[in-house]
Amino acid sequence: MTTTTSSALKGELCYASLDGVARDEGRGLGHLESTYLIECERACDATEGCRSFARCPRWGKCFFKDRSFTGSESTRTNGECATFYQIDCSLTTTTTTTTRVGGGNVVKVVSYNLYWWNAFGQNSWKSDGIIDNIKDTLTPDAIGLQECDSPSSISSRTGVLDRASVFKGAQGVMVKPGLFTTSNSGSRDLDATGKWGPRYVTWVKLTDESTGHVFWHFNTHWCVHSEGDRICNEDVRYRGAQNMLKAIQENAKDAPVVITGDFNAGMGEKGIRHFLDNGFKLAVDSWVDAIFYSKHWDLLTTGVGEMAGSDHRPVWAELSLK
Repeated sequence: MTTTTSSALKGELCYASLDGVARDEGRGLGHLESTYLIECERACDATEGCRSFARCPRWGKCFFKDRSFTGSESTRTNGECATFYQIDCSLTTTTTTTTRVGGGNVVKVVSYNLYWWNAFGQNSWKSDGIIDNIKDTLTPDAIGLQECDSPSSISSRTGVLDRASVFKGAQGVMVKPGLFTTSNSGSRDLDATGKWGPRYVTWVKLTDESTGHVFWHFNTHWCVHSEGDRICNEDVRYRGAQNMLKAIQENAKDAPVVITGDFNAGMGEKGIRHFLDNGFKLAVDSWVDAIFYSKHWDLLTTGVGEMAGSDHRPVWAELSLK
C-alpha cells in the first residue's frame, strides 16, 4: 500500500510512501536533519539524483537515495522509518481506494490551526479562504481545530461541520453532520501552561451511525512561548504529553483512537516520542501540526493542504478501521 501526499513540490512531482523501509534503498546521497516531511521532500527535490528518501522521525533525519520506486517493492521494519519516493502527481489518485460518503470503515481526519486572532479578527478577510478551504477542499469527516474561538461560527459559515466535543483553550473537534453519534465529550488541563495560559486536551467518542463502529478523537494545542513564571519548553510539553496520554488511556482504553493537534514541537521532541513509544503511529505532519493513530487503523492516504489565510498548513489522513 502506498501513502500519498498532496504537495506537488517540483512541477508535476508528488511523493508516496512504502509501508516501511525499502530492502534495497539504492545509493545514498546524504541526509537532512529534520523531522518535517515537507522539508525532506523539498531537500530531495533540490538534491541532484535524489528520487527517494528514508524518513526517520525518531532520529530526526531523512536519508536521500537515488532509487526510484513503484510502490510494490519489498520492505523491512526499522522503527518508525519509511521510504518516500517521487511519483507523477497524476498517478496519486490511484492509491485512494475508498471515499467516505457516510458509512463504512474509512474516515478522513483533518487537523487545522485557524490563526483566529489574525484571520478572523485583525484581517477578517482571510477567514473566507479558510472557510472555503474546509468546505470545498479538505472536506473532513472529523476535524481537530486549534485557535478556534467560535465553533458555532465555523459551523454556520461552512455548513458542513457540527461541534462534536467541548472546546477548551479555543480547540476541539467538529464532525460532518449525519455521520456520527457523539458522546463522552470532555477535556483535561495538561498542566503544561506557557505564556498564553493553560493547555488542554479535548476529546469525543464517535459512533458511526451506519455501522456502529466506534473510535475516539483527541485534539490538543501545546504551549509555545514563556513569560514570567509561565515557562514553556520541551520538558513542559513532555509533561503535557504524559498527562494527555493518561487521559487517552483512561477514556478510550483499547478502543481505536486518532489524535490531532498543533504540538508546537518537532517530531523528534520527547513529548512526540512519548506517543510513538506507547503504541501510536505518526500519520502525517507539517511543521508543528500532526495526526497520530492507534494500532486499530490502516493508513490509506495523507496530505498537507494550503494555509488559505492561516499561518499553518492543515494536515489530513484517510484511515480505515481494520
